[in-house]
Amino acid sequence: MSQSLGIPTLFSGDAQSPRSQAHAPDRPNKVWIAIYFPRLSLEAIGTKNSDQAAVVTETRGGQVYVIAVNDASVAIGIQPGMKLSAAFGLSASLAALERRLDAERSRLEELAVAVNRFTPIVSLEFPAALLLEVSGSLKLFDGIAVIKERLRVLLQAHRMTFQMCAAPTALAALWMARCGKSDVSAERTLIGQLAEVPLSATQWPHKTRVLLKNMGVRTLGDCMRLPRDGFARRIGRAYLQELDWARGGRDLRSVFEPAVSLAVKIELDNETDSLSLLVRMGRKLVDRLLEDLRLRQLRVSSFDCIFRHIGHVDTVECIRFSEPTRQKERFVGLLEDRFERLQLVAPVIALTLQADSTEPDIARPGSLFVANNSVDPESAERSLVERLQSRFGVENLYRMDCVDEHRPEAAWMKSTGFLERRRQPPLRMESLPPRPLWLLQVPQRLQVTADNVPCYGGGQPLSVDRDPERIENGWWGDGEVLRDYYRAASVHGERLWIFQEHRSSRHWYLHGLFG
Repeated sequence: MSQSLGIPTLFSGDAQSPRSQAHAPDRPNKVWIAIYFPRLSLEAIGTKNSDQAAVVTETRGGQVYVIAVNDASVAIGIQPGMKLSAAFGLSASLAALERRLDAERSRLEELAVAVNRFTPIVSLEFPAALLLEVSGSLKLFDGIAVIKERLRVLLQAHRMTFQMCAAPTALAALWMARCGKSDVSAERTLIGQLAEVPLSATQWPHKTRVLLKNMGVRTLGDCMRLPRDGFARRIGRAYLQELDWARGGRDLRSVFEPAVSLAVKIELDNETDSLSLLVRMGRKLVDRLLEDLRLRQLRVSSFDCIFRHIGHVDTVECIRFSEPTRQKERFVGLLEDRFERLQLVAPVIALTLQADSTEPDIARPGSLFVANNSVDPESAERSLVERLQSRFGVENLYRMDCVDEHRPEAAWMKSTGFLERRRQPPLRMESLPPRPLWLLQVPQRLQVTADNVPCYGGGQPLSVDRDPERIENGWWGDGEVLRDYYRAASVHGERLWIFQEHRSSRHWYLHGLFG
């Protein structure tokens, strides 16, 4: 093929030719799909009126140029690369929007997350393309045609203008997608189809393309006919390397890694304080956030609702779950409950849901004998705890946990982690005498008879069990106790837990009551 094109000079010499690299046995065959978005700069900003002629502009060398146009602009003759002054000459009502690179990158990353369902190897080709390596997904999706069709449906749902092309190398797919070429199904035909690609598809710097044009170079095939050393010296070794990569050289690309923080946002045309409208906005954002979590196979333990106001500080409401989840019912239930009690300092112009605390979503095994329509007790418990915490505050709702401690007043602690699994094994209480669940915060001193018998309930003597439990603990700190605990019963049938101090056997104290 190289002889028929007359291009042996460029890829011969001291280095191994990319063609021999492409057919080396240690390099697996790759299949790349390039998706080029010619109107990304316009679609990332968005226009309210699709019937109005609109363009995106960029300043270069002191001149303002059109870089993207919509259909209405094309219909009146406006094209990318035209000066803005010339575009206004064709339409006085033209809407000129300034380019926003941050919006383009955000939109491109959003699309990268969406196409990540087809392959984990997605590379961003900023500013307006994605590269997908799908050789490992061909069997799963039953071929390249099915993958491209699903990509087409997905991108149409995102309302994107795009051009797609598949090829054995990433750069070849990208360059051919930019100029609307068809797929390359075999490596043996790659060079021939690349030779017909116009030089503008490379998007090399304008000065470099003008230099090549003055040399009579119009296509990649013309580039390949130039002497390799001369091309590297006059044009640049970096561009020579790109030609090598496009033809089959080893092209190492970074894989896109989605950001840990997830945020979805809705901006309004006018301010609002309507609760029903905010709830509808929140539901839409929940759907978008859950879709991102599903695509990334993540779940969250909390998320923030950020209400943006004009002239006021943002209102931030943090919603926490009892455990990480991505169940829609739990998201919507807590969000609506919080919105009902919401007090805003001013009307809202934008609403954002943001989740920073994420973790991998690991599927849990289901039960073989639980009916599909039955209620999971654990799920119901989680839902109840979350609603109570949302209404009363996390710090105001807690459970009692046992602590490995002999002193009764120090043998328990408050815990807000209702549904967390305990890291330590449960305490074994079988060897201890029975203890009451109801303890007084401060032990109450009891009256005694002349024979030093403790009294309770109007001075009635207690019946004391003479089988004490001795507790000697806390000597290392300020809470040292030296006590003998007894079980006692009153004349009314009350069962009490009382003790005597070792150092003062004359005093009795009530510390707890049995149920």
